[in-house]
Order: sequence, then structure tokens, then C-alpha cells
Amino acid sequence: MAQKYVHEVKGSMKAEEIKERIVTFNETDGGKRPVMPESNWILPKEKPYEEYSKELEKVFIMKRDRGILEARLHTDGDSLRWGTTPHAAIHNFFTWAGKDRDNEIIIFGGTGKDFFRGIGPSDSYRDTSKPFQPMPEKENPWTLYDHQYYDGTHDIEGQIFGLEVPTIGVWNGGSFHSDLFLLCDITLCTEDAWTTEMHFRLNMMPGDGIQIPWRSLMGIKRYAYAELTGEIITARKALAMGMVNEILPDTEACYKRAWEIADLIMHSANRLTRRITVQQLRLPWREAIAKELRGSFATEMYVTSVEESPHDQLYWEAAKAEGAAVTKAEKKGKIVKPRMGPFIEEDPVK
Repeated sequence: MAQKYVHEVKGSMKAEEIKERIVTFNETDGGKRPVMPESNWILPKEKPYEEYSKELEKVFIMKRDRGILEARLHTDGDSLRWGTTPHAAIHNFFTWAGKDRDNEIIIFGGTGKDFFRGIGPSDSYRDTSKPFQPMPEKENPWTLYDHQYYDGTHDIEGQIFGLEVPTIGVWNGGSFHSDLFLLCDITLCTEDAWTTEMHFRLNMMPGDGIQIPWRSLMGIKRYAYAELTGEIITARKALAMGMVNEILPDTEACYKRAWEIADLIMHSANRLTRRITVQQLRLPWREAIAKELRGSFATEMYVTSVEESPHDQLYWEAAKAEGAAVTKAEKKGKIVKPRMGPFIEEDPVK
């Protein structure tokens, strides 16, 4: 049966005759946005796709077709290593891609087996048995404000306020900083996806915005448990709690499905409807971010400046080990509760 469109059917078909999705438009308006006349010379020119995709290529692998922009975070073509460079590049991406009116839908996700491979370069372990030594005064203002506070607040705000088109997040494998894909309008994940909230694990107060999607998606009680215990959230748990929409076999299956959904969206409504609809969809998060983010982020920076927060690759490796144990147990119908000591498989209470 050939693809059917509303203008072809005209009410002549009954439900029992319809075997596939009927959409509104046989052609999308991707690449057909109106162009401002040259007389509007006072309007600043947008940074073109060819320019920002090149400028951000060390952090993003991008491609665009039919108004759909795919942006994959990466480090050297593989899973992303988190650090100051991607922290800054992400909000620049949201700014430039958001202002580019040729982008109609954005697919945003990771590369390779895992969303993240680690937390920056690590030269040595910090011995937390010894008294805390504050970071050097010359380093403190740059690290806490320009890197963490400025980049961090703009990362969150840029995604929710700067992008005015539908977004589809791809969560592949192991991840922290899950706000990046959870704050997308639609989120797909791989079968082996898992995450944990790293802040409390690292002796940090969670205020950089990640608490907003976690709390709103899983609920107050479950979020408090997950934050304080460092609970591993698997793909199955995330789906059950409403944190994601679909689970796919692997990374490439997620991106293939993301393009299918993007095409469906593009054929279902036009440019104006798409952009106005997402304003309403994101209203609860816009309100929460405007009310909470900058104050909570400043509080996190205060705690970070006066307390030891050992950002070290060892913590991510430990989380990966726990994630593997939880995932293995889940496949056998068992659970591994967060606790000190060995990972212990238990039967869930029915």
C-alpha cells in the first residue's frame, strides 16, 4: 500500500481499510523558510551551518538533510570525554543552531558504545583522608565562574530557551550529565543504556540543572533516593519511570529511529505549528529553570569552593562497574541495591 496523505483520502476510507499512518503533508517545509528582505539590514546575520559545524567539529559530528540537523557529541570520533572544551562548545551549539532558521528539528546524542567515556584527563588521585586544600586562588574564579557557572547555566538555558524546534535525544550506553538528552522533547535510548547521578557521589551539591529533569520525570521521592544513594538507572528503569520514550538495540538503531520520528514530525505539521507547539511542551521546564537554575548553580559552586570534590576518572570507572553489575542482574530478573561493599544480586520483592 502506497503512503497515504490526507489530501488523497478525503474521507473516502474507513478505519478497517487503513493499514498505515496517514499524515498531513506529502512534502515538508524543510529548507523553505522565508528569508528576510535585504531592507532589514539592521538584523544580524546568522552564523551559517557550514561555519558552526566546522568550528565545533572537535566536539560535534553534524549532518543536515531536509531541515533535520543531527549532532553527535564525540572525542576523536568515539564516545565523548567530558571536560572544559565540550562544556563550552555545547551552549555555543545551542546558540548557533538555535538561531539558524534552516534547522527545523534537532537530533542530539552521543557517539559510539557510550555517551561518555570519562571525565577529562586525570593526573593523580586525590587523597580524601587528608585535610581539604582549596583550589589555588588564581584558578578559583576561572574554574568556578567561566567554566562551571557560565558554561553550565548556558548549556541548560540554551537547550530549553535557545532552541525553538522539536528535539530528539539519543542516549547511548553509559552516561552522566544526563540532562543533555533528558531535556530533549523526545528521548530514545539503547538497550544497554544506564546512568547515575554523579554529584553526591563526588561530594557535590546537585544544583547545575540536572536535578530539574530527574526530579520532574521520576518524581520527588524516587529522585531523592537516586541522588543520595547513587542508584544506577538502566534503560528499563528509565522507561518505566517515564524518563525515556523508546528503547532500541544500539546506537545506530537509535539514530535511525530518530530520523523516522523527525520525518513523521515534519510531515505532520508545518514550521509555525512545530515551533509554537514546543513552546507549550517545554513550559514546565522553562518555569522551573527560570526559577531555580541560577540560584541552585551558585549554591553548588559555593559548596565546591569550600569542600573537597574529587573529580577523578576513578569515580566514573567505579560507576561503570556498578552499572555493569546492575545491568547483568536485571537480565536475570534480579536487582542490585546501592550499598557499601560488594555488588549483591537479590530477588526483587514481588
